Amino acid sequence: MVKATKLKASKPPNKTTTPVESSQAGGKRTGRGRRKPAAAIANEAQLPQQIESSDDSHEATENLTLKVPARIVWDKYPERTERLLDYLDARPDVALKLFGDSTQAAKSDGRSKLTAKSNKAAAYLQLAEAIFSIDKDGAVRADFAANPNKYAKAVDNYIANT
Repeated sequence: MVKATKLKASKPPNKTTTPVESSQAGGKRTGRGRRKPAAAIANEAQLPQQIESSDDSHEATENLTLKVPARIVWDKYPERTERLLDYLDARPDVALKLFGDSTQAAKSDGRSKLTAKSNKAAAYLQLAEAIFSIDKDGAVRADFAANPNKYAKAVDNYIANT
């Protein structure tokens, strides 16, 4: 018995090639894209001058001064860490929610283990309120009012990573 094999037909290439227009005489390919027309370059050069000369430029400059932070910085602002620690010292119930009570410490003190009644997310939100609602930076205060959960998560990350 003879085994028959099928011949595979060759496939055409998937990409079709098109001739590339040369940008220089002699047919050399330069690899550069198209250049902008001179009129477009001139318009771009005049754009900043038009913005500066408009009447609304003063208002736009005021709005740009309050930049919302992309991420919350702790190292440059030690007062934020101080407010965090002061809040936890003043409210042991919040510290209990976040850090818990160890069974070993409760046994050594001769008491029962204390447990938190609410979740940690509420405690982080309370901490964020205490820290960022009175921040010296107005942009941070405004951003906190708009996005309190962002700051609660920042407090969570700071405590977890410190």
